[in-house]
Amino acid sequence: LVASRLDVVSALAGRISPIANWAITNQQCRWIMDKVLGIAQGRKLPRVTSRPFLRRAARRRLTRSSRSSERKVAYFVDLYANNHDPQLAESTVAVLKHNGVAVYVPTGQKQSAMAAISSGALDIARRYARRNVDVLADAIRQGYHVVTSEPTAAICLQKEYPKLLGEEDARQVAANSSEICSYLWNLHTIGKLQLDFKPVNASLGYHMPCHLKALEVGAPGKNLLKLIPGLTITPIEEGCSGMAGTFGLRSSNYRASLRMARGLLHRIRDEDIQAGTTECSACKIQMEQGTTKPTIHPIKLLAYAYGLMPQVRELLTGGG
Repeated sequence: LVASRLDVVSALAGRISPIANWAITNQQCRWIMDKVLGIAQGRKLPRVTSRPFLRRAARRRLTRSSRSSERKVAYFVDLYANNHDPQLAESTVAVLKHNGVAVYVPTGQKQSAMAAISSGALDIARRYARRNVDVLADAIRQGYHVVTSEPTAAICLQKEYPKLLGEEDARQVAANSSEICSYLWNLHTIGKLQLDFKPVNASLGYHMPCHLKALEVGAPGKNLLKLIPGLTITPIEEGCSGMAGTFGLRSSNYRASLRMARGLLHRIRDEDIQAGTTECSACKIQMEQGTTKPTIHPIKLLAYAYGLMPQVRELLTGGG
């Protein structure tokens, strides 16, 4: 039940973020979380933010729809970018705007509900799906294309919601949704992507998430990163990260999860690789589990290369 309602847990934790962020690094608190919630004591957990991105978006008036007749997207944020890594959401918005795309962040959107689907809590999943489809289908009728920075959320929008709801609005959302790197790569293929990247001298190990493979869109994130001068991308083809959504968070699965990721973690530790990169938040958690090196979403690296997100330098230099 906890895994299927992580949005509620994260939101509550965000209200007491100094205490919550202390607790996830405190041995005694983690022992209690292990025994009571079943979250593995040894699992490194992402910090929570006191200022979720959806709240920031409202203050920046991104929640107001645009009358533009040009290219425009509705951003489906999902749980991780909203409650744990708003820098990812900020980077997504910045890169889209840099490329002349109007960005709308619909109010009322909820988490994608993949955790509920995976755990068999289909009644909870349908409630989330129903809400998200209502919000996003309305945006599509206003001429928006839906993008998300989370491959798992893209899977929900494109494949799971039509099965859960079996209705025309869900099929419309599925047909008009893209993972963000896929959307940007499509812009590049039609000559509409800005290529004013500054050089980034770094060597990164790229892991392709299983959910991105399931979207059958190739490797758009890796392809985009190859456009950045000075950046060396080494594909790490070691199979699944072993997280499988919330599978790797659970105490009962923790060791099995790490065994599955043995090859991936070994490659990330290679001295020739400065940091990891992947589109998936769960894969990022696993990749950072076995090393002190950060794992950075491709969209953050694009924002940095465009000169839009200088804070990413701290990640590349080990200061973040």
